[in-house]
Amino acid sequence: MINYSKYKIHEIKGRYITNDSLLRLSFSNDFNILGFSVGEAPVYYLKLGSGSLNILIWSQMHGNESTSTKSLIDLISFLKSNGKDYLNYVTFHIVPILNPDGALNYTRDNFNGIDLNRDFLNFSQPESRLLKDLYDSVKPDFCFNLHDQRSIYSVKGTNKSSIISLLSPTVDNSKSETSSRIKSMKVICSIYSKLNKVIEGHVSRFNDDYNPNCVGEAFQTQGTPTILFESGQFGEDYTRENTREFMCYSLISAVQSIVKLEYEKIVHKKYYLIPENDKRFFDVLIKNVLLSEKNKTIRSDLGFRFKENLCKKTKKITFDPKIIEHGNLKSMNGHKEIDFINNSKIFNIKSNNLAELFKKM
Repeated sequence: MINYSKYKIHEIKGRYITNDSLLRLSFSNDFNILGFSVGEAPVYYLKLGSGSLNILIWSQMHGNESTSTKSLIDLISFLKSNGKDYLNYVTFHIVPILNPDGALNYTRDNFNGIDLNRDFLNFSQPESRLLKDLYDSVKPDFCFNLHDQRSIYSVKGTNKSSIISLLSPTVDNSKSETSSRIKSMKVICSIYSKLNKVIEGHVSRFNDDYNPNCVGEAFQTQGTPTILFESGQFGEDYTRENTREFMCYSLISAVQSIVKLEYEKIVHKKYYLIPENDKRFFDVLIKNVLLSEKNKTIRSDLGFRFKENLCKKTKKITFDPKIIEHGNLKSMNGHKEIDFINNSKIFNIKSNNLAELFKKM
């Protein structure tokens, strides 16, 4: 595995990544302004390399999905310091934050409350049009679509979290295997073969239901091999700095596979052997809590998920627990698990005495 510490950019970290984060980078002067968001924030663009093969990469089209942006910045660092041979073969067209208003407010949607990844039939938003215009201008040979996935995701059939998931988007409801989709599948197989040796059992395949409003489907339909990269949850690391490393490794593996034509030797049907995502995780799972319900006392499990909130004063993200499910949750997992089997205190799910549980979280 490549020595990640050599090219990790330490100036950018945490979950709150905005245009200001980009401007603190040592190579910030390399960014140009592609255009402007609804809220008149600049959408930055970086052209890197001089090769005849074009790769278009964008991140943070959902403003609160920042892990892959950090990985993308690390990829840029790698290419500048260790990957100069790649830059003779490839020209990278990079939009690190497509949705700067969403990034600033830590929201999925843009300033108008529109999900940009559901806007690629109407192109109603300036950010969507900027990406489409760049795509039409560049005519890329490959597209990388970078996102974060929620902490609920597991690898199907296991009790392991999905740290990284990958997808070759579909072009129709029949999930036809077009030439561009097959190419994407092969590159994903190449990534998987390397990454699964590092985080074995934690790599999965994202849901491939067809949605023509999504950008991945749109570009794949136009004949450009497109890959969806999703950064997921790794244990209790809610800064996702560990996931950041594995996502960066995924991106480097993809570039290597394309440049060295490794993917051409792969049978694309192996793509279907990559396990699918499932939804089997809570952020916290407290087992065997003694609950008072309907005039009786029973042992029950409590599943918590964190609601992410931006503290505008500190510019940091807080993770506030909320009970999502209770009952027999034996088939579920938690990124943190606590067993109350030896605790005889009785809790009422509707009262304030759950504060003791929160302290243990």
